[in-house]
Amino acid sequence: MRWLIVEDALRDRKGHWFEYLGTFARELHALGDDVTILADRAAEPFLREQLRVQPVLPASIWHRMGDGAGALRRYLRVPVHAWQTNRVLKKYLLQNEPFDVIFVPTVMVHHLLGWTWLIKRVLKAAPGKVVLFFPNTPIFLDENKNEPAWQPAPTAKLFCRLIRSLRKEVKRGRVILGAETQPMRAALMQLTGVPFTYFPHPVAPLVAPTDARSELPEPSPIIMGSYGSARHEKGSEVLVAAVEEYCRRHPAARVQFVLQSVDGDPKLWARLENHPKIRLIPDYFPDGEYVRQLGATDVLLLPYRRSSYALRVSRVVIEAMVQGLPVVTTRQTTLEDQSKKFGAAVLCVDGEAETLVQAIHEMVQNFPAMKELAAQQKTVAREHFSVPEFRRILVG
Repeated sequence: MRWLIVEDALRDRKGHWFEYLGTFARELHALGDDVTILADRAAEPFLREQLRVQPVLPASIWHRMGDGAGALRRYLRVPVHAWQTNRVLKKYLLQNEPFDVIFVPTVMVHHLLGWTWLIKRVLKAAPGKVVLFFPNTPIFLDENKNEPAWQPAPTAKLFCRLIRSLRKEVKRGRVILGAETQPMRAALMQLTGVPFTYFPHPVAPLVAPTDARSELPEPSPIIMGSYGSARHEKGSEVLVAAVEEYCRRHPAARVQFVLQSVDGDPKLWARLENHPKIRLIPDYFPDGEYVRQLGATDVLLLPYRRSSYALRVSRVVIEAMVQGLPVVTTRQTTLEDQSKKFGAAVLCVDGEAETLVQAIHEMVQNFPAMKELAAQQKTVAREHFSVPEFRRILVG
């Protein structure tokens, strides 16, 4: 099969796109497929060397999210980026032989408008399939009604209208609309009335250095880690309060907390400074350090907020499962759904630090059994969250 992967968010090594698309390219090649990747026109040379990307796409819209632009400017970006996407891809597609699969991994409304034009005009008679993937959508879970709902924005209405306009192409199998979690798939189908397909989020196991735990004292403590940007949606304030309280209640516990505080509130994280059981990481990991740190970690603490993760995927929990690491995470989120099926988890209640304290204590008390369960489940997790499984679902 000939694949064309189109991702303007692929610009540098920040975020997950480099690892994600690198996994696709490597494993599709191993399956005998041919892969071409189009990236942001400003893609760094490293990506051109490692993934052989073609830097032809408009400047990444993803990297401009949250830049403080006014409402009018943000809304104008939708037709502008759509037109730019349409113009670049139309030229590229007309100059190349048809592809069996055109895969767009990160579709936002800006892309969806441009791809709708392409599908209905340039690709109208094309023999291949177009897979539009939606890791982020303008919907949320109304916690009062426990039902999905559209965000109150004009772009959400446009998103819905564009999806419905592709109903015929989806029915014929020419277009496949993808979602990374079963809750997101169900929500999108309920709100649009158009079929969506669940695809797993492929994550390759990370190979940690053999000396990843060599600096730890003997007997080694249980290393509990939380890595990545310390944003509110990841429950940072709950995590800080719970770790602080756990250390107060259990001063003799054989536990070490390693927490990345980058992008967090300095006053909040200052509460954990200089504690013998806590090590804070205030900066982003340099190349290779995340893999090393994960290799020295026993448990991941993921008290992510339900408001953000009731529907969308967390790559971190998948990394934990394929590595065989148990997790502490939040009830009624996709992290709970996936970790119960493919991993080992102790659960806490959204936003409640006391339940997180209890969950950490339960994990410590039952760590040998949880570690064994996670190790047993990692084979299943690796098979499911893989490119071959993604491809199998696509081919049918």
